[in-house]
Amino acid sequence: MPRATKALLGQSHNFIPTPKVTPHGDKIEAGLERLERDVHLKTFFAGQPLDPSEQPKLYIKSTWRPPPYAIPAEVDRRLHNFRKSILRLYQKSYGKPNLLPFQRRLMAKLRKQFQYLVGKTDKGLGPFVIEFARYAELGINLLSDQTIYRLISEQEAQALVQQSITSVLSWISKFRKALDDDSALYIQKRTSAASEDPFGYLYLMIKVHKKGPGLSVRPVVSDCSSVINALGKWVDIQLQPIAQGMATYFKDSYTFKETMLDTFDLRPGDRIFTSDAVGMYQNIDTDIAMLTISQHLRDDNTKTQYPHYNAEALIAALEIVMRNNIFRFGDLYCKQESGTAMGTPPAPPWATIFEGLKEESAILPRFGSNLPFYKRFLDDIFAVWRCTAATQDEDNQQWLDYKALLNDGCLEWICSERGEQVDFMDLTISIVNNEFKTSLFEKPMSLFLYIPPHSAHPPGVLTGHIFGEVLRINRLCSDSEDITQRIRIFFRRLMRRGHKPSKLLPLFKQALANAKKYLATSEEEKAAQREKKRSDAQRRVYFHQEFHPQGPKAREIQSLFETHVLNPPGQEPFNKIGLGGSDIPLDALVVANHRPPNLGDLFSYRKINKRNGPPVSSFMK
Repeated sequence: MPRATKALLGQSHNFIPTPKVTPHGDKIEAGLERLERDVHLKTFFAGQPLDPSEQPKLYIKSTWRPPPYAIPAEVDRRLHNFRKSILRLYQKSYGKPNLLPFQRRLMAKLRKQFQYLVGKTDKGLGPFVIEFARYAELGINLLSDQTIYRLISEQEAQALVQQSITSVLSWISKFRKALDDDSALYIQKRTSAASEDPFGYLYLMIKVHKKGPGLSVRPVVSDCSSVINALGKWVDIQLQPIAQGMATYFKDSYTFKETMLDTFDLRPGDRIFTSDAVGMYQNIDTDIAMLTISQHLRDDNTKTQYPHYNAEALIAALEIVMRNNIFRFGDLYCKQESGTAMGTPPAPPWATIFEGLKEESAILPRFGSNLPFYKRFLDDIFAVWRCTAATQDEDNQQWLDYKALLNDGCLEWICSERGEQVDFMDLTISIVNNEFKTSLFEKPMSLFLYIPPHSAHPPGVLTGHIFGEVLRINRLCSDSEDITQRIRIFFRRLMRRGHKPSKLLPLFKQALANAKKYLATSEEEKAAQREKKRSDAQRRVYFHQEFHPQGPKAREIQSLFETHVLNPPGQEPFNKIGLGGSDIPLDALVVANHRPPNLGDLFSYRKINKRNGPPVSSFMK
């Protein structure tokens, strides 16, 4: 590779090159149309109570607009004045590049060539570059496992997709009474629309942190365009409450530490360990999992505890999703014959429930006294081992028996040694004086490629990053000195990425104050704050645009909206010009910046079938 590759890819996959021209004319027309419709809707429904209910999780966005006669002429006059003023603000100009000429030339060259492929390593360890031939061979070797995958022709793939569409539409018809209107319409529309690009796309993340004679990969299927994606989202929504009800489930690292570790009473002699499943998704046998989960869903106790679902509708949907995972790898087509359907929305709760049922029925009843603390996040287990035997030999035998039972099934689990310190998720957990102590666990090969200051990101990204990371450190670290040291390290890493101390210091001071305030706020107060934010959001409208660092600033746009729409000089406030004197619930405009494509998007390798050069099939032996 050219020596300059590091200077380009070292910017990170999240780095955004400045777009060539600023937004103008047609570029902002869609945002203005959307804004106008939202203002019309607020005007039309003025006087009616704001809907306190949350938006359905599955819905087709409505395009309905109020009839023109129902909107006061004054509303349209003000919007017209705003449109004229904002179009004058958005004049076409060429953006100032944030990459040097040699970096831009290299970026163009790497995007056109086909000998190499740029991608993302597993665990977020940074970018990789690999020969395309070698990448293709890695994918072919993966798909050659006939116990999990079956390579098929394009004609067979298209036929299977059509069968899947028919199955989904028939399912909707059969179980229509079990579906709400929004979900039924969403699944039907999305499934039919997906027929234009009906497949998932397989791509590989290289496991550079794994040692071995060859490269290890993590297969990932991008399922968002497939014909089973919409039904999969519905299944995911139905399964989530059941998965979250598993005895060993926890939501995230914060919940794990604050409500579990921090409240657990250790005893002298307790030891801790972790377990990691090998290829969890691929190795869960579909037939066994379907039988196990179906029995649980049909159980009367489960139905009583979770009355939100229809068992037969959910089981039938699971059959469709888990047995119709068809995806592409370049010009190769593949059907997953066994394992959890990779990339589908219900894959995590499916795996959580399957293993959780084994834990609740076999592992915890038998070894509950040895495992007073036992939690799992998908394929990672953390547990406390408590000795209940009279001798060390008996304790060791119980440990061997536990590992044998854990591995008695579809999955292979690798257990760490029992000790006083382990790394689990993003935590290092230690036993000190019969108490848990936690600190951040950082992967040894992590490059910490934070977004540099010259990236064309919308404003507020740096602030959000600093506030979020400082709060994370305060919540996950037990020791005050460790917290201070971690924040200093974070500060220095940002400086190495080019950020100036003069800009960072005020943000860090605010972040520390915010973290202190957050930790002192009760759950009731947090809930009230969330409700207030939701209520305030209902009295705003949004102007959507693609951000450009040389484009108009948000405050300029908001000032024009204030002057021409909300409070024109000498005229009534916008709230008061509704028909019948009804208050229009509109107090502010929010500029919603969408980011331009970043390097990860520009070097996207999901759809490698669109690359120039030889097809993947040419590398098959």
